[in-house]
Order: sequence, then structure tokens, then C-alpha cells
Amino acid sequence: MGAQPVRKKQTGKSASKRQPVSSSAAEFTLQIPAVEIARSLLEWFDPQARPMPWRNPRPEGTPLSDYAYGIWISESMLQQTQVSTVIPYWKRWMEKWPRVASLAAASEEEVLLMWEGLGYYNRARNLLKAARKVMEVHGGVFPTRHEELLELPGIGPYTAGAICSIAYNHPRAIVDGNVIRLLSRLFTLSCTQRPSEIKPQDLLWQISESLVRAAARIEHPQSCSAFNQAMMDMGATICTPANPLCLTCPLSAHCKACREQSQNQYPQAQARPALVLREDTALLVRDAGKNILLQKRTATGRNRGFWQLPLMENTPLPKAQEAFHPLGLSFTSREPLARLRHHITCYRITLKVYPGKTEGGFSPDENLRFFPEKELGTIPVTSSHRKLLKKIL
Repeated sequence: MGAQPVRKKQTGKSASKRQPVSSSAAEFTLQIPAVEIARSLLEWFDPQARPMPWRNPRPEGTPLSDYAYGIWISESMLQQTQVSTVIPYWKRWMEKWPRVASLAAASEEEVLLMWEGLGYYNRARNLLKAARKVMEVHGGVFPTRHEELLELPGIGPYTAGAICSIAYNHPRAIVDGNVIRLLSRLFTLSCTQRPSEIKPQDLLWQISESLVRAAARIEHPQSCSAFNQAMMDMGATICTPANPLCLTCPLSAHCKACREQSQNQYPQAQARPALVLREDTALLVRDAGKNILLQKRTATGRNRGFWQLPLMENTPLPKAQEAFHPLGLSFTSREPLARLRHHITCYRITLKVYPGKTEGGFSPDENLRFFPEKELGTIPVTSSHRKLLKKIL
């Protein structure tokens, strides 16, 4: 099937408040051969659908709300993450927490440990918050209404639309990175080729809604569910970012970009922020029993609640020596034990780990304490520090 582009992360709940359909936008969508496009996609998708465990037919006797729960977990994991990466995580998650009630009873530390390596950890925290709200407000039954889904933490218009359409076969629109690329090329949408009073993102949502409603009129056992998944699969396997497979595309007859040979111009590329180089410094400190000192991230941010080696961000030597002093920690050598290069958004980080020791001012607490090496696999550790510890230990 080729490379699997990642889903673009949806924005927060404010994104759910899209502008009403303007007269120009309504006129634009009326010109779309929506039924023909929907039928072509459905006919293509039925034999071509990518195998994914959450797409398996609902087992007999399984409540629809439990099936929707599995779809919700998969869609949350798939944001900014490739399908091939998500599959083993989803299987482990569903084995441990097969329904919303079991997830709601979990601790945040358990959830973060299960999520470790997927990144964007607020997704995991929001899953736990939402599961608990489902138990409190909906009696443990996963909501079926779009409006109720939008009230759950971490669920925006994309995820709500995906759950409603895929699990419940409701005619709800979805717009992710794959759909944006597909629709932008299909109708050559750009900042200059659209009704002037409507934002490009709102127009994409309105086109998507027009298409899924057209799909609902076609005789098919799961028309809305299959259509939305077909759009995502089309973007991932045929209408790819580079070198789209237009000769095998079932929508080529409808595609303006294909006719104009302008596929690479859509969607319009957004300017990327400049790269920022950063050097972080960490200490590997052991006590007399060879236990390892770890520090818990308590500040708000992507890794809140995770453990790591005592760390000073954006602080190379020699400033790091002074920075660690208030914690009662010092270096025993200026030669690093290991180093790791990684990136977070626009940051390109070089992380160096040095041997260290405690001093007279050291005072352990619940967020700075020693762990036996054998317990490291039972607590959530930031991905970069997990990799470093594997190198060193």
C-alpha cells in the first residue's frame, strides 16, 4: 500500500464552531457531482480497504457503544501517528481496557505508561478524562450524538465526525490531512480559488458534508462509514503527498488538478517554523544500592507526569553545573556517558547524559527519588530518556 501519511492533529474545541454555510459556499457545493464521486469511492473502497483491527466487523453480541469506544481509541491514536505504529498500541490498549468502564478505572500513570512512545501525551490524558465523564454523565454508555461527543475532553469535530460516521454510520463530515489533500486536488482549492467570504477550512468541511450526505443516499450497508474511510484511504494510498497514483485513481475523471497536471500545487504548503538547535544536559545518579535517580515532570506540557533523569533543558556545560547545584546534585565527570539527538516540533535537540552524584543539600521527595533498575519498566519514562537508559544500562 505504500507509505502511510500521518493524520494532521485537529485543533481544540473552538474548531467545532464552524461558520454557517454561506450562499456562495452553498452554490459551490451544489455544483459538485457528489453522488457520482461518492459512488466511485464506495466501489473502489470495498475491495481495496486497508486491513486494520478496528475495522473488523463488530462481534455478535458486542454492544454498539463498545464498538464505538474502540473506534474512538483508534482515531485518537491516529492523530499525527502512522497506522503501522498505532496497530500494536491499539491491540495492547483494547486487551487491557476493552470498554470505557475499564479505562475509567485506570490511573493516569497506567494510561501514560501504555501510551509511552506515541507522543502528544495530552491525547492519553484526555482519553482518561473523557472515559470518566462517560461514566459520570452517560452511565458508561458511549454517546451516539455528535453534540454529546463534542462535550467530551479531547474530542473535536474530526474525532466526533469519525466516531459518528464509522461506528454509527451517521452522515457526519470528517476533514483530516488526507481528506484535505484529496479535496484540495479534486476541486483545485486554494486561498485564491474559493468564495471570498469563507475560510478554506470551512469550505473543506462543507464539501465533505455534502459528499457524505450524498453517500447516505446510495444503497450500501454502511455507506457513510465506508465513504469516510474511503476518503482517508484514498489520501493515504492513492492521492499521496508526492507522486500521486492518478492513473489508478477512481476519481481522476472528476479531478481538476489531474486534468490540469497541477497535483503538486495542492494543497498549498504552509510555511514551516525555523529550526531551533538546543542542547539539554542530564545526570545519571545512583545511590549505594545502584538505584537510579529520576525526576518527575510536574510542569504543564507534553511530558507532564513522566519520569526522566534529572534534566536541565537548553543548558549545556558549564552552566548546567551551576543549575544542578540547588538540587544537591553535581557532576563526577565532564565526559558524557551517552548522547541522543531527537526533535520536538521545531526543536532539534542534542541530549547529553553525564555521571553525577548527590551532595549534602540533596533531599529526595515524591517527584525526585531513586528507583530500582527492575522497576523502570513499570513507570512512564519520557521516550528520549528511555532510549538513553537502554544505551547506558
